[in-house]
Amino acid sequence: MINELNEAIAAYQTKWQTLVVSRNDKQFFEALEPTAVAWKVADLADFDTCCSSLRDVSDRVHLGWVNERWLATFHLKNVKLEQSISIVKLMQRRPGSTDPVGLDHIDFYSSQVAGAESVLAQESDLKWTHETNGDFCAWISLWFSGTEAKLRSNTTLDVCARELEAAQDKILKELE
Repeated sequence: MINELNEAIAAYQTKWQTLVVSRNDKQFFEALEPTAVAWKVADLADFDTCCSSLRDVSDRVHLGWVNERWLATFHLKNVKLEQSISIVKLMQRRPGSTDPVGLDHIDFYSSQVAGAESVLAQESDLKWTHETNGDFCAWISLWFSGTEAKLRSNTTLDVCARELEAAQDKILKELE
């Protein structure tokens, strides 16, 4: 699985570099740091197979049931992927979806994401939207060359921590 991820990230990076050199504010795009790769699988059997493979090279794993499908986040312990990425998000396709499997997107971190709207507004040829997924996760999606980047001011690990804190709060309320 690691080789597959690295090959897909390398192909993605070629598209990303082409995007960056054509931007008005190259500095903003160059400053974005890749933090996670998202990999989509067709069904639960594929999800379980990939989970097993990634579990063996990870020191932290978080599973979540979101939008009628399983999502898993892995922090790689002794290996870094291309672009020094150490977080893998594994996503089961949503029910009824025909989305392609494989690399879905890469998350990019920047403390400047909050001000990204003004930068993106100057890039009239870019398609982008604000998106959320529940109470814990918000980002800007940017589509280019048949792929997607998610611009974030945190990492997926922060989302995992918030989900677990909410579960703990619910349990503690029930105990009162």
